Amino acid sequence: MQWLILILRNTGLVILVAAFVTRAAQAADIDLASLTAEMKERFEKQISSGQYMRSSCSPTADDDWPSVELLRCTYKELDAEATVTLALPSALQLARWTVSACRDAGASDMRACAHHIAKRIWSASNAQFPVRGYVIEPHSVIGGASNKAYCFLFRDGVTVRTAAVTSRPPQGGKCAPQSAENDPITRAFTYARIASTTRAELALAPGAPSELDLVGTAFPAAVRKELIAAWASDRNRLISGAAIADKAKGKFN
Repeated sequence: MQWLILILRNTGLVILVAAFVTRAAQAADIDLASLTAEMKERFEKQISSGQYMRSSCSPTADDDWPSVELLRCTYKELDAEATVTLALPSALQLARWTVSACRDAGASDMRACAHHIAKRIWSASNAQFPVRGYVIEPHSVIGGASNKAYCFLFRDGVTVRTAAVTSRPPQGGKCAPQSAENDPITRAFTYARIASTTRAELALAPGAPSELDLVGTAFPAAVRKELIAAWASDRNRLISGAAIADKAKGKFN
């Protein structure tokens, strides 16, 4: 008789524990869904306040960017004009990437992490991903003495140099020559949009290429591959790697 009571007690304990775990998992799912909705609303407000390159745009296509919606935009900034092809993720995409990045980083405070990553994205790029063309920024961002317009040539989300063109002031009020956006890259610089992700940070993300595979001009091609994969996914390893690095630096718990 005692053995039957023991079995029943143990069975009841197992059922109780299982029910607790199920409820905890459901609660976590609800919290993540709520956090995703919160971040979506935050990104919607930011996007509605303006993305400065999103001006005079029309849909375009690029064979190197299958299944990604692209816009060809001509905009003015700091009294200069530039043309660029953009990939502009939606508020929902940004929210899902942010929450997934915080999960990949093992954040103990998911909300603090999500707000940190959203701030990093917006500060880095206003969530604008330049596929090819010119990004106008003040010369001061690279140590210049003024906030006058400077033209940065981009390819696949990364500032690049070609044999003929590197970052320079506008020519006659415009970023030029436009042909440089298709010229072979001779150098790729440090940061990838949309979160200013470095090679070392990207390499931290689960399943990402090693840092050795990202050296030199291999970086823009890898960034393109990552964003194309992320476009139809809840995970963007460019953002996950940034989140993992920032957690290690103690920027959130």
